[in-house]
Amino acid sequence: MGKVDVLILAGGDLSDELKKYSSGYDNRSFLKIGDRYMIEYVVDAIRGVPEVGRILVVGMKQPLEELLGDRVDEVLESKPGMLDNLSMGIEKFKDNDRLMISTCDIPLITTEIIVRFLDACKTQEADLYYPIVEKKFNDKKFPTTKRTYFRLKEGVFTGGNIFILNPAVLASNWGYVDRAIAARKSPLRMLGIIGLGFILKFVFRQLSLRDIEEKVEKIFGVKGGPVLVEDPEIGVDVDKESDYLLVRDVLEERQ
Repeated sequence: MGKVDVLILAGGDLSDELKKYSSGYDNRSFLKIGDRYMIEYVVDAIRGVPEVGRILVVGMKQPLEELLGDRVDEVLESKPGMLDNLSMGIEKFKDNDRLMISTCDIPLITTEIIVRFLDACKTQEADLYYPIVEKKFNDKKFPTTKRTYFRLKEGVFTGGNIFILNPAVLASNWGYVDRAIAARKSPLRMLGIIGLGFILKFVFRQLSLRDIEEKVEKIFGVKGGPVLVEDPEIGVDVDKESDYLLVRDVLEERQ
């Protein structure tokens, strides 16, 4: 696969229930967990991956530059909308044939988990790779956490927050991307974007991994699909207080 550059999306405000853990900024990346900010866990995990090249962060430019220093290559000032930030980051890597994209709110991620995801991606040729984790792995490690799940023929899964793709895939499909971002927390809304047939297959539990791959190829005109991984940390994002308390306890145990 060679070197892969990384875009980290670090915009977005804290939810009301997380603001009491704020470090002075209401930005998600500056949520304090233990003795570090949330984005530091993500950046340090990514920086440790041998295959990683440049790292670009889109977020609060000045404080992030001061915090992260030479751990990243560049910080761009974020805009209010996720799509705007994604577009701004993609523009910087428009000549790449692949790019890793990560959110800033998955502090349980580790270098080893990212390496395993990259290794899993190498088993297939595609323009788009996104991780999915079977529910049993999440239940085993984090039985109390609540995630958004979807049922397929092969089992019950949740999605991850790190992707690898050809930037041209997004550049030519912003309409679908915009709708997908808005629907990302609702499996039924997401399925509605891609057709009634998908909804029916989903409802009657006939939807398969292969169905998803074929639909991705039909909509985006590219080969891509889900990558099965066994590390639930790749999808444990901090949206609410219960998520914060979970990751805080896990990180304390690691230390």
